[in-house]
Amino acid sequence: IEQQTFEYFSSLKLPDTPTIYDYLVLSLRGKDLIASFNWDPFLLQAYRRNSGRGAASLPVIAFLHGNVSIGVCHTDKVCGLNGNRCSKCGVPFARSKLLYPVKQKDYSSDPFIASEWARLRDHLARAYFLTIFGYSAPKTDVEARRLMLEVWRDNHHLELAEVEILDIKSRDELEKTWEEFFVKQHYMVGTEIFGSYLLQHPRRSCDAFAAATLMCSPWHDNPFPKFGSLAGAQEWVGPLIEEETRLEEQSEPFSGKPLA
Repeated sequence: IEQQTFEYFSSLKLPDTPTIYDYLVLSLRGKDLIASFNWDPFLLQAYRRNSGRGAASLPVIAFLHGNVSIGVCHTDKVCGLNGNRCSKCGVPFARSKLLYPVKQKDYSSDPFIASEWARLRDHLARAYFLTIFGYSAPKTDVEARRLMLEVWRDNHHLELAEVEILDIKSRDELEKTWEEFFVKQHYMVGTEIFGSYLLQHPRRSCDAFAAATLMCSPWHDNPFPKFGSLAGAQEWVGPLIEEETRLEEQSEPFSGKPLA
């Protein structure tokens, strides 16, 4: 069964045109994290084809249930593209373990899975803006909820942080599911990724939210247009990346102006 699972998911390919995965990758920076429960290779494919401007301009990614495109060298604690070799010992990577949708999941015994969860927990412990896209957080998955909640509740920024949920379920159902993660009314609920704060302020979501809520100086929206070509989307974020490089070297704040 596992062999067939690997073969099926490994055969999946993104189309040449921009997808939600591409917009997500391009809309986040190196300080950010995308954590996925999916086995499919789409997120990694989007990361690789948008990495021409350098990995520093792209978010960190974590695969919490393993992934068919990720290979692991347990000896040297190195991971990379499945089918390649370890950069230290030269031995071919082993497949990353896949966790199946069962009630009792083990997130700690496999070194790769444990390291992915550690990465997520590190970001949750200091996150300012948390976007939850299409994940139901089933109450049956007790361990996953515990691992996320215990660090989220200890987040020193929690009183100021915001949670945005994107899902087609009803608002009442989503509020009930995620109420443990909320502080007061610091949350948003939406149904469509292009209406999210993330894509209304690509690469600046935390900065724009802080300007609006902490400094009472909201920025104009700078929505990510829908493009017919990947090159068009990459070209559009170019000025934003250039501004990051220019201003971060000088320790200056972003302008908040669209494509400044």
